[in-house]
Order: sequence, then C-alpha cells, then structure tokens
Amino acid sequence: MLSERQRLDALYSIAAAMRRQDASAPAVLQTAISLTANLLGIRHGGVVTFHKDDKTDHIFVLGESTGQPDIRRQVWYRLIAHGLVGYAHHARRTIVIRDISTDPRWPRLPETPFIPTQGSAVGVPLEKNGHMYGVLALIHPDIDFFDEGTVELLEAVSNILSANIGNAIAFNTTPKDENRYQWLFEDAVVPIIITDLDGYIVDVNRKACEFLRYKRQDLLQLPITAIHRMGTGPVGVNRFESLQMGKEVEFKTAAWPSAGSDIPVIVRARRLFFNDHDVIAWVEQDVSAQMELDQLRQDLAAMVYHDLRGPLHTIYGSLSTLSRLLVSSGQKTVTDLLDVGLRSTRQLSRMVESLLDIQRLEEGKAVLDPKPTSMHSLLANAAQLVQPMALESNQRLLFSLDGELPFVTVDADMILRVITNLLENAVKYTPMGGAIKLGAAMADGSVRISVEDSGPGIPKHMQRQIFDKFSRVKYRDAPKGIGLGLAFCRLAVEAHGGQIWVESEPGQGSVFYFTLPAASQLETALA
Repeated sequence: MLSERQRLDALYSIAAAMRRQDASAPAVLQTAISLTANLLGIRHGGVVTFHKDDKTDHIFVLGESTGQPDIRRQVWYRLIAHGLVGYAHHARRTIVIRDISTDPRWPRLPETPFIPTQGSAVGVPLEKNGHMYGVLALIHPDIDFFDEGTVELLEAVSNILSANIGNAIAFNTTPKDENRYQWLFEDAVVPIIITDLDGYIVDVNRKACEFLRYKRQDLLQLPITAIHRMGTGPVGVNRFESLQMGKEVEFKTAAWPSAGSDIPVIVRARRLFFNDHDVIAWVEQDVSAQMELDQLRQDLAAMVYHDLRGPLHTIYGSLSTLSRLLVSSGQKTVTDLLDVGLRSTRQLSRMVESLLDIQRLEEGKAVLDPKPTSMHSLLANAAQLVQPMALESNQRLLFSLDGELPFVTVDADMILRVITNLLENAVKYTPMGGAIKLGAAMADGSVRISVEDSGPGIPKHMQRQIFDKFSRVKYRDAPKGIGLGLAFCRLAVEAHGGQIWVESEPGQGSVFYFTLPAASQLETALA
C-alpha cells in the first residue's frame, strides 16, 4: 500500500509526464495507463474513450505492443459490452470488483495470458464538466487488491487524465490547417495563451513560447496560474468565475518564464470560441520597458527636485537678509520688490517640497512627522500665505469656520501645503474682484475643510481625473500649470486617512472638500 506522500509524489509525476506529451488522445492515453500501472505494479489494464454517441473512440491496452493486439482488443470489447468497462461507463462512478472469479459483473472470457482468471479489478470513469470521456480499467491477480487508498489515487489520476484527454480530443477534432483564423493566432505579435474554462492551457502561439521561454509541449496542460499570478483588484479570487460569466478582465501581474527574472505584464483575458470550442484567451503585454522608463523619469525628477531645493533655500535666505537690512532704509519700492521675491521663493519652495512628497507617497512611504496640530492655526497660516496673492487680484478671502475645531494628528507642513495649494488654485481661477471662501466644520468624527471659488467650474467627467498626475481642465486663457498640485493634495490627504473631492457645475464655480480624522482626546492632551 502506498503512503500519502508516495501517492502525492506519484500524482505529481503523472501530471508532469502528461504535460510533456503532445496534445493527442493516443499519447495521453499511453502515458497515463503506463505510468499508473508501473506505479501499482499492475500488468493488465487499459483505457477506453467514447464519442458523444457512446461509440468507442480509442482503446489503449497495456502490453499491446508485445503481440496479438487483435485478440487483446477482442477481450476488451467484451469488457466494454458486457463487463466492468460498460458498468463504470453507464453508472458514471467507480466500480470495484473484489473477486473477478465470483462477481457477476465480470464476464466469462476465454482463457488468455492477457487477462488473469482470478484476482480483482477496478473501473474508474473519466468525467469532466458533465461529459463522459471514457473508463480507466485495471486488473490485478490478487483478490481485494484495490483498497480505499488505491481507489482514491486512481480517481485522482482520472481527474488529471479527464482534463488532458478532454482537451486532446476537443483540440484535435478540427485540424489547424482547416481553421481560417489559426494563422492569425499563430503569427500574432503578442503572446496569446488559450485555456479551457478551468484554466488549463490547451494552446499557445509562437510568441507566447518565445516570451515565456518554454517549448510548446511543456506549456500544454499547465494551469494558467503556473504562468502568472491572477493579480489583484476588484475581481480578486473570483477572476475565473468572472471570466466564465463572460466578463472581460484586465490586470497587472508578473509572468514567470522558465528561465530568467519575472516579467511585469498587463494581462487581458476574455471568454470566446476558438476552433469552435469554448475557451479563455489570455493576451500578455510586456510592460517592463515602460516601467523602466517610468522609473528613469522618477529618478530624474527626484534628482532635479533635490537639486532645486538647495539653491532655493539660498535665495530665500539671501532675500530675507536683504529685507532685514533695508527695513529702515525708507525705500518702499525696494522693500515691496523684496517682499514679492520672498513670496515667490516661498511658493516655489512649497512646490518643490510637494513634488518630493508626491514621489515619496507614491512609493508608499509613511507621513514624515505626524503630530496633534490645531486646525485653526493651519487654516490661519494658509490664509496668511495666500492673502497677498488675493489682494493683487482685488479678491476677498472669506471664512466660515466652526468656533471649536478639534486638533488633527498630521504632518503640519504637508497639510499646510494642501490648504495653501487649494487656496492658490482658487485665486488663480477666480475672476478679478471675486471672492474665495475657506470653511471648516466637524462631520462624522472628522474635520471637513472646504475651499470655494467663483471660477469657471469643472465638468462632471473631469471631477475625478483632476486629482491624477498631469491632469488639468483646459480652459481658454486659463492659468498655465503641469497638473501636479491636486495630485499632491490627494496623496497627502489619503496618506492621513482622509478623503478629497470636488463639487462643481460648469460656470458656477467649484468647492473642493477634504477630510481629516480628528485627534483623540489623549493625543490632544499630549500636544
């Protein structure tokens, strides 16, 4: 009797050997029966497959090549018509005969060296998705040889064989040279993998073999999960179920070639009919070059931002020193120009810091310095920074703040830049002489901050996109920009556990909202 470990090793060996076979029914039959018989020390047995009309399709008999194949087949046709194979086929369940010399389900057979006259036998149906493909039958000269553990092993072999023989029969009934679309599939410039509805590979094109560095026969009957993870996202573990229901699926993952490093890919999969069979097609798009380019761009941007930071601090320090030296000079024009320079330098410094924060937050790094902070002080500081810019455009900065706002546990500098960024955008898009309203109130345990402008508004279809990098609403005569400010705001707010959104109607201005969780009483007390 085989141990559990031996049975598992045997199943793995049988599955691996069948994957190396051509997808033809005779090859699959021969491999399965030979390996199984050798494993159990059996010399008598065979596999029979049937057409949909129950007529016999293929028969492979152990030892058929040793002589007298016609007599062997006659014996097996008797077993099909009046014996074990027929019973297992029509009952669609495993039949165990403990003693073939006394069981009426074993037919009278002529004396022949091909079949023992005593012993035990088993017939295991080959069934998949409700389709009966055939029967695996084995005979051993010992009575009661096929115990529970052996039958479990044979039923597991049957499951593997059913998947292989089903695909072999299906995909060899239509010759490839008769399929008018086969050449399009084979010569496609992208890797394409075809699986059955259970995810086992039944066909691949030339590009897929090159991409994955496999020989075609080594890919056949592998599960698709041996090629790449099924990815993450809204479909999650139900990805196969979604495909079976006809949904198209797209996800990012990594492909595992037979040699070399993992390859980042975008996989697009859908259910379709190929060669008149119901299958799933998987198209693999290599995105490694794109990812390398993105990384290069990020590295270059980070280098530029870091290189800007030092000179900006130097300029700001020099202007601050000049401002202090000239404060008593009485030359108002000079001091006004210095104030403009200082304000512009501060604005540019905030921009550089925000760009660096975008990169850090996109890499999943934590907020740098979260501390309990007064929301009132953050709003007041932001308003003070933006007030000169609003005055230049003759705009009014209005306030609508709850009297008692709780502390928030945040990186104060980062959230100050979020509020300042939203206010500066409001100033840019509000007409001369207009008004900007800064509000804050409690809402469901969070502080909700709002910045309202009287600008041109934002179309509905853009109200989510504007928080993506390099995304901007294009208006005639609109202020220039590269579309990173709101991306920073989104990343910063979400890193603090909050949300950000906009409500707007074209021509009626916009209101930007974001929320921050209120600090606990203990955090506030320790501030």
